Amino acid sequence: MKGSYVRRSAHWMIMSLFLAVAGCGGDTGTNGGDDNGGGGGGTNPVVTTDVMVGSGGNVFTPPDIQVSPGATVTWTWANSVTHNVTFTDTDNTIDDSGDQAGGMYSTAMPTTAGTYTYQCTNHAGMDGSVLVQ
Repeated sequence: MKGSYVRRSAHWMIMSLFLAVAGCGGDTGTNGGDDNGGGGGGTNPVVTTDVMVGSGGNVFTPPDIQVSPGATVTWTWANSVTHNVTFTDTDNTIDDSGDQAGGMYSTAMPTTAGTYTYQCTNHAGMDGSVLVQ
């Protein structure tokens, strides 16, 4: 009887371990990774709603993000250099931040799917995009 109890306990421990490992699957490619389960380096934007402004120089980090329709995106200034978040949408549906040397700026993205590009007009090459889908 004791041997049967030990075998059942061992069986449940092995099954629990198997289920725990099986639950640790790879990346589905929806958050910036590739479709092979690796993280990062993919062509898809990162799924996030927060962007750092000026961390590591005149860059947005990450520059390209992906959000749900109507999501609020927040840009946080990482240094005291004057930057702005200026959208290049032709119909001006997204508010721009104006020049800031610190703090945060948040805006609701449109509910229409699409790619919305933005830039810091104070620094050439400092740009990014928000993919709404």
